[in-house]
Amino acid sequence: MEKKIILLILFLFSIFKSGHSVGRPMSVDVIFDEKSFSITFESFRSYPTRLILYQNETTPRYEMAPNYFNCSLVIGNRRHCSFHSDEPFSRLWGSIESKVCAREVSSPVEECSFDLSSLDYPFVTNLKYSNKPKTSGGDIVITGNYLRSRGGPNHILTTFDYMTSFVVKGNFSDPSFDCNNITVVVPPGSGYFEFAFDETGDNLFPFSYESPKISSTFFDGGYLILSINGDNFFTDKSLVEVYFDDIKQTNFIISVNHTQIQVNNVNRPDLGPISISVKVNEIPAEKNYTHCFPPLIISVSSVSNYSDGIVTIQGDKLFSTLNSSFTPSITIGNKQCTYIKSNTNELKCKLDPNQNGGKNLPVNVNFGGCNSINPHSVTLTYNTPTLSSGSYSNGFVTLIGTHFGKNEESFVQLYGNGINDNIKIDQLNVSSDEKNLTFKLPLLRCSTFNINFTRVKLVGSNMTSNTISISASSLLINVINRPNLSNGSLNIEIYYMDCPISSSSQPSITVGNSSSSTQCSTPSLQYSNSSFYVTTCSTPYGTGINKQFIFQLNSDTISDEYSYAPPNIENRKFSKGQYNITFYGNNFGNSISYIKVYFNGNDISSEILTLTNNQLTIKTLNSYENGPINITVDGIKMESLFNLKFPPVIYGIINKDNKTIACGGFITVSGKNLLSNGDEFKVKVLANYKNTTIIVQNEKILIVRADCKESQLSVSTYIGEDLGPNAILTYLKPMITVIPTIKNNKDGISISVGGVSLSGIIYASLVVSSTNVSLSCNLQCSLSPNETLYDSNPKLSSNETDITNSTDCLSCHSNSFVNETSGVLYLQFSSTSFHYDVKIEEIQLPLSPPSSNGRSSKLSGGQLQVFQLFVLVILLVLSSFTINQ
Repeated sequence: MEKKIILLILFLFSIFKSGHSVGRPMSVDVIFDEKSFSITFESFRSYPTRLILYQNETTPRYEMAPNYFNCSLVIGNRRHCSFHSDEPFSRLWGSIESKVCAREVSSPVEECSFDLSSLDYPFVTNLKYSNKPKTSGGDIVITGNYLRSRGGPNHILTTFDYMTSFVVKGNFSDPSFDCNNITVVVPPGSGYFEFAFDETGDNLFPFSYESPKISSTFFDGGYLILSINGDNFFTDKSLVEVYFDDIKQTNFIISVNHTQIQVNNVNRPDLGPISISVKVNEIPAEKNYTHCFPPLIISVSSVSNYSDGIVTIQGDKLFSTLNSSFTPSITIGNKQCTYIKSNTNELKCKLDPNQNGGKNLPVNVNFGGCNSINPHSVTLTYNTPTLSSGSYSNGFVTLIGTHFGKNEESFVQLYGNGINDNIKIDQLNVSSDEKNLTFKLPLLRCSTFNINFTRVKLVGSNMTSNTISISASSLLINVINRPNLSNGSLNIEIYYMDCPISSSSQPSITVGNSSSSTQCSTPSLQYSNSSFYVTTCSTPYGTGINKQFIFQLNSDTISDEYSYAPPNIENRKFSKGQYNITFYGNNFGNSISYIKVYFNGNDISSEILTLTNNQLTIKTLNSYENGPINITVDGIKMESLFNLKFPPVIYGIINKDNKTIACGGFITVSGKNLLSNGDEFKVKVLANYKNTTIIVQNEKILIVRADCKESQLSVSTYIGEDLGPNAILTYLKPMITVIPTIKNNKDGISISVGGVSLSGIIYASLVVSSTNVSLSCNLQCSLSPNETLYDSNPKLSSNETDITNSTDCLSCHSNSFVNETSGVLYLQFSSTSFHYDVKIEEIQLPLSPPSSNGRSSKLSGGQLQVFQLFVLVILLVLSSFTINQ
């Protein structure tokens, strides 16, 4: 009986299974991007489980990686299914024959017979094309998402020819093939068409072939054929339209497939531009092309520069037969030639008189943007400049010739013996008839030189004249130094000499009214590329400026003048006791009557003691302060002043009552010029014959600190090695200025006492009740630079202050605790004792556990451990109870 029941149940299950049918999964929405997509269904209906991609109607894609739909997310009455695949979405390709597997909500049975129309399957997005195809065909690259997910894969439908297909290159089964980046072979064609990326043809994407392009044109006047060269003209004339100035042309052929159109019987009697446009299968060219019927130039007449000449141009089509007001623009070089008149074969224009001249200047005639053609390269040339003669006078050269042009467009070049590089001169003065030119001659080594004239053109090569040679008629010299007062040498530059120079050409000079001359050195070049010669001549002893001399070389005699070198101070030296100052230098002269000495602008010549050409001694006055020294010798001033700084002066040691604080031992010295720190005048202060440390230093005050601990200080001052004022200083008596409250802490008691000159502590103690507590003290000195000790002194500035309010710190402590609130503090210094009533802070003892027999409610250490152990046991019991629950 039991066995029969089991068989009956199996039979009923088989009947139920064979009769069950899964409903079509009808989606209500889809969301997708390039890397994912999800589909939404009503929550009570069937939903997809996976996707089976087919290559075509009968062949599945077995190499497709496993995929599935995750439909576990249900929100309200909507089920959201996201698609997952082990392959990237760029490998998602198939056809419209691909199948969808689905199941019902309450059944595990899967049905795989549904086509893609059941789902809102993703369509093509982000579509881009690498280029448009030429009418001759070619490959294009198409990128986007889901390009081949339900189409092809190796063909793509188009409306190009009744839904024919284009070939898609590549092996789609290659795991590295990117289905979102495909290359499509486009056959020859023209016009507009559409792509269908799936096999239904329901979703079309518009596209087109490239626009026709015109690159050039050529007119054959003999055959009246205008050839249009370019691309994308296709091969079928019936699809092509050609327009000249918007007039449609009918008499044409496609002479070269896709690239050339010939328009026949083009009869254009007039010149100028025409606009050409081409349309192929309703696709127009992106822009029109301008073809010119140009004027022709055969010859051009030549004219003289700046002559208001008329230029005559011979040729063809130099006049519009249809529009007499259609006038050309004529350029010669890059300048305008004003149009006068023309006929078909001849044109005349006028050059302005201020136009630059030149030769081989290109000529162009332009009608409405159409430049002329010039098959024989005809150019216009002005008359070239010429040089006939030249002369020199008073530093200027005059040239005689023709066609010099304007000075701003011309230059002169000098070259020849003694000129290493051609010298270019563009500062010219040209006469109005262009026949006379002058310029200033630069200084040259040699007297004879060659001249070449060039007139600059803006187009083509420059126009250069012939060359002539001229000579500067007179010698020129230039004095380049100022000799010393004694044993001086005068250096002279010489220009316009005869080149080359011989060793016998030795010049001489005669100074002033002397009856004899002095020989100079043979002229030589200071440097190999120098533009002048140099000679050296000896000068007699003398002073002053503008000394006349006569220079003679061969037959040339020149008068000129020179001045002696100015006085110069190199250093100075003070005598013992600083009573005199001696200045060392040169060019002081030997006569006191010729020399003037100024100090700080005051004439102190009366204080001169001795004078030689290299040494000057003056008397030192007490009124002298630092300042500049200026010397004038026979009207010649020093070129740079000498700054004189006097040695330091010490007025005295100005500690108040000859006292100083014991801690730090500050010593104050007053004076002037105290900042001099050279070894010669270095200020030094010794205390008990030991060096001191500088604390503050300026021109009037020097503060030092002595390291001696003795009560008496023997202070000495020095300027260099010279002994200055000295003094005996003693320490101030100790003074107590601050006594705070004594503090109790964990280490005992402590107190900080403030005051002045607190060193020399011998004994310190605190007396409370009948107890004497010894204190150990440590001194911290106040080292402020303001601690200046002095009496009121009129030589010191009012902003300097007394230091008796400075405070040292005496820090004292004891390891003992004091259970009192007041006491007496005793301090004993070397010769002074102090006692003060002081307050004592209340003792702050640290907390400690109470004894076992005390009344405290706090637990002892052992009791606390027992209590903690008890709490831990209670917590463990509660935890075990909770777990069992």
